[in-house]
Amino acid sequence: MGGTCNIGVPGKQMKKKATEKKKGFKLADLLIAFLLPTLGGKVLILYFGSNYSRWPGEGYGYGLAISILFTLSMVGRFLWRYRDYQD
Repeated sequence: MGGTCNIGVPGKQMKKKATEKKKGFKLADLLIAFLLPTLGGKVLILYFGSNYSRWPGEGYGYGLAISILFTLSMVGRFLWRYRDYQD
């Protein structure tokens, strides 16, 4: 019974997989994950915010609230996705 054992410490295996997967990111990843949702969210916030200030009872407040939540969730998604990134 001199074979190798495949059962290891789970923490070491998980750290090894995490370091292999998170080597860095490309500029295209940054554009897709951060800039486009953030700028798109800002455009939506400006559109619904300006229309809400002009016509407050027309339902633009719902769009404004949804666009703010969208922007915050996309920024949170970006931060969560690159939480283990190191220079």
